[in-house]
Amino acid sequence: MLKNLHIVLAILTSLSVIGATIEGAFRMFTNKPAGNGAWRTLVAVLISAGVTMVAGIVLLISGEHPKEWLHYLYAILAFGLIPFADHASISIANNRRRGLYRVAGGFLCSIVLTRLVVTGHNSCETTCRKTLPPSPTGPSTGSHRQR
Repeated sequence: MLKNLHIVLAILTSLSVIGATIEGAFRMFTNKPAGNGAWRTLVAVLISAGVTMVAGIVLLISGEHPKEWLHYLYAILAFGLIPFADHASISIANNRRRGLYRVAGGFLCSIVLTRLVVTGHNSCETTCRKTLPPSPTGPSTGSHRQR
């Protein structure tokens, strides 16, 4: 159940990143300064990523592990890319470029979130070994035909 909650929270985090990226694209095309929408999407990304990380830590404590340890590095990157992009653009006076920084941060964060899904998902191959008894005929490679 906790694993399913972690997956749902990860989907919500992805949606908040998409929202933040769309907000940056809107600023980039309209040349408007960051307003309440920028602040709200930033807070949404931070809260959703933070809660997802807490659920992941609870999973880790309960004995569940991701497929790769890089999953933890990607989680930290997903948490910090949008705020980093926003803070990196503070000294830029042009609103379009500030929006472009947000779009670039959102795009990179989307790539990181994709890697998070790949490194965090334990395939049936690893989980089924624990739950299924061994086959009496041995492992099947699928390279031979049964008659």
